[in-house]
Amino acid sequence: MAQIECSEAIAGYLATLNHEFQVVGSGEECVMATPFVRPDGEGIEVELTIQTDGSVAMSDMGSTISYLYVNGLTLSRTLMNQSREIARSHGVQIRRNALGVHVSPESIGQSIHGLIQAALEVSSLIHKRRPTSRVQFYDEVESFIIHSGATYDVGYEVDGKREGHTFKFHVNSGRNLLIQPLSASAEAAARSWAERLAYRFADIRDMDQGWRPVAVLDDRSSRAEVWTTYTSTPITEYAIMWSEQDKLKSLLATPS
Repeated sequence: MAQIECSEAIAGYLATLNHEFQVVGSGEECVMATPFVRPDGEGIEVELTIQTDGSVAMSDMGSTISYLYVNGLTLSRTLMNQSREIARSHGVQIRRNALGVHVSPESIGQSIHGLIQAALEVSSLIHKRRPTSRVQFYDEVESFIIHSGATYDVGYEVDGKREGHTFKFHVNSGRNLLIQPLSASAEAAARSWAERLAYRFADIRDMDQGWRPVAVLDDRSSRAEVWTTYTSTPITEYAIMWSEQDKLKSLLATPS
């Protein structure tokens, strides 16, 4: 059996990697397909953009966080903080759900390696997924907001004409959204929550017409049955069913 030295083994490995990398595009912007893959076999890609000052911006184009979300992981604040901590350990930042780094040409090799390492390690958080557990509705709505890339606040206080009110999520950046998830297991509770929320929405709009209130109604599985015409009438003009997520996505993307 032929024997090789360690240096030859390393050289062989690096040669293999060299052939596995592919680049699409040229000039000031390109996308690099790497031989490294996530747990489901999806390849990791890195976008490189040359800036006017000669520095290089690199990003995973948001694919890592999107991978977690699409494969069923709730993007909670805890999970996002874990992801940021992992990214920082590799010299990478997370901005608008994208892993990225901005470097000088001299350190590009090390930074590409750090970005790939961060993408692999954050992707491994998928193993925290618990398919059989029921996710709290607030957490699921928050996960959707995070995935949209919108900047948001939790527990946001707003002055009404008669009194102050606190809403679960506030999305600004020109959107002025006040988002309140509603989940109920019985019609009586659903109607009660709807009436209370209708009062709160009306009170803050009497104070400032610029607010855009949104009630996101939990219609997952059997909970859809509680949202009858009777229960949802008080908040009809503000309501979006969770099964109609495209409507919520559009609101998050559109300034008022």
